[in-house]
Amino acid sequence: MKATQQLKDEHQGIIIVFRILEKICDKLKSDGILNTEHFEGILEFFKVFVDKCHHGKEEDLLFPAMEEVGIPRQGPIGVMLSEHVMGRKFVKAISEAYSEYKAGNASASAGLIDHAKGYISLMLTHIDKEDNVLYPMGDSRFSKEKQEELYEGFEKIEIERIGIGKHEEFHGLIDKLSKIYL
Repeated sequence: MKATQQLKDEHQGIIIVFRILEKICDKLKSDGILNTEHFEGILEFFKVFVDKCHHGKEEDLLFPAMEEVGIPRQGPIGVMLSEHVMGRKFVKAISEAYSEYKAGNASASAGLIDHAKGYISLMLTHIDKEDNVLYPMGDSRFSKEKQEELYEGFEKIEIERIGIGKHEEFHGLIDKLSKIYL
């Protein structure tokens, strides 16, 4: 398997979580109800899986490997890195609005919804660019050995950053919330 296929597979799970979050935001907007357990699970998913694990694989291994084979950092790699930074800012803003909401400030729900929708919009276009532009650029230049090296490195990052079994735990969360919201 190409290393980028693992990242594309992860994107599919991330997209499902975005669809769930959209439903949660719609419910919050229409009737003011937010299941805090579900929402906190999604926040953890964004902070731990998306940022530490998925973006970690890209930033620490994939993007440097792409630069080594001649893909300039000032092009698509730089755009992806800047979007990772913007995504982190959205997650921080979502977390802050959620804290206010949880503390009893019902009006914070509007900000929470706006930040969540902004994050979803940013990341859906980000994923599309990675899957259809950047990853194919790398795949066309990586040797089979480099693909295997990246794949092994991705596995190591996953164990180091989120721990054994956490990936499966997140899949369980996605399955559980999909049954409820989708």
